[in-house]
Amino acid sequence: MNSIRPQEELFNREEIEGGDDGIVVINERCRIRTWDGYRVVTVSSLPLSCHAVGDRAGQAHAMVSLVEQGWARQTEVAGAFGCDVRTVRRNLRRFELGGLSALGRTDGCPKGAVRLPASRARLVNDWKAKGESNREIARRLGISETAVRKLLGRLGWKDRPGGAARPSRARSKCEPKPVRFPAF
Repeated sequence: MNSIRPQEELFNREEIEGGDDGIVVINERCRIRTWDGYRVVTVSSLPLSCHAVGDRAGQAHAMVSLVEQGWARQTEVAGAFGCDVRTVRRNLRRFELGGLSALGRTDGCPKGAVRLPASRARLVNDWKAKGESNREIARRLGISETAVRKLLGRLGWKDRPGGAARPSRARSKCEPKPVRFPAF
């Protein structure tokens, strides 16, 4: 019996030469292959990580694994995953401080979420109408001036070059609607 197989059967030539469009080469040892909605990170043709394409925690763990185990540099990983080097460093720091579970959550408030309740928005609107500065409003609420400026923009206040601001005529979505109670 001849148990020796020809070389063509052992190796996929397209994969070796990089002819497949689903393969991203990180460096001479590491690759990312994408197919059927999954990404497989391989090191020397051995799988290191497998995750779904939209799985941010899985992608972050793959980045951390490549860098921490010394298979790739931060710049190589960032280029291959299409992100900034700061993202790789942030993931490394999160993993170091909180482990795998820390990679699954993001810090801060989700985009578009209202940070202050409607009652606070009314206070900010009233204080601004009385002529208080953004710095003073921020100090009273214990938030940053930037947060106050963004909130005022959502409430319809426009900054003017002279430093004075006034509300625009259009009512903002964030501005609370007046509540009318029935008479008894």
